[in-house]
Amino acid sequence: MTEEQYILIRDFCAGHSLEEHFLFQLRDYELIRIVEVGDQPAVPREELGRLERMVRLYRDLEMGPENLQVVEHLLMRMERLQEEIRELRRRLGRWE
Repeated sequence: MTEEQYILIRDFCAGHSLEEHFLFQLRDYELIRIVEVGDQPAVPREELGRLERMVRLYRDLEMGPENLQVVEHLLMRMERLQEEIRELRRRLGRWE
């Protein structure tokens, strides 16, 4: 585990003016994964886009973690459906 693959929670929270407990709440709702890098809690960089989206929803729409969980579930479902539509269109393209 190298530190380049993770962003420390304290750095992320400082950069976004957030309380660290918010990220731990997101973890409790299984919205993000928190790992230990050395002795510091960190978030994998691949989850950074999702995390920033959740921070925007939290701030802009004043959503709590329980509502963010619902929105995240719906967004993931929508992405899967869009992928399925692309696959079906690709298959139909063979018959045109």
